[in-house]
Amino acid sequence: MVGIIDFVFGLLDATGVELMFGASAVIGGVLFLLWLVLVVVLGGIGDIAEGVFGVDIDAMGADASFKALTFQGVMAFMMFFGLTGIIVMQSGGPEVLAIIVGGISGGASMFATGKVFQFFIALQAEGTIEIDDAVGTSGTVYLRIPEGGTGQVSVSIKGSLRQYDAKSVDGSMIANEETVTVKAVVGTILIVEPMKYAPEEE
Repeated sequence: MVGIIDFVFGLLDATGVELMFGASAVIGGVLFLLWLVLVVVLGGIGDIAEGVFGVDIDAMGADASFKALTFQGVMAFMMFFGLTGIIVMQSGGPEVLAIIVGGISGGASMFATGKVFQFFIALQAEGTIEIDDAVGTSGTVYLRIPEGGTGQVSVSIKGSLRQYDAKSVDGSMIANEETVTVKAVVGTILIVEPMKYAPEEE
């Protein structure tokens, strides 16, 4: 804590290149902390990309992905460029060396951040569950489906148990705990019918 305070107050006396390094480290660090808070609060990179950049992570194209990646990369570059440059200068190194080392460090952090970001994007895309994947699966009525109305069913999709609003195919009532088959999807509602069992052979 004392080291951070000394660093901040030290910036007030800094000039030239040292001031540039300090400002870069502070701005990059603040952006990093804000990003970290968003990750914790919003619960994932997909939510952040959707909230900050206005894009759906499931349908993220190359342009949207590049925007998010650029933000991450610039943030990492500024923080590590500033911190490494200050360390070199405080160790007695010349300004030119500090700029070179800071640039290399910033570039490496930008590359590493990009790889990590792409990994999480790919990981989330692989685990994405689309409601259309429910068609053809069987499930259990979680909340009774009234005649002509909407209830809820639990279905297992890609090993994950999900609850969705559901209506019966013919508008009939389906009781709780009844096993159903998903026949179609309309918007965010599953269209289901009671599972038909083949008669046992005598």
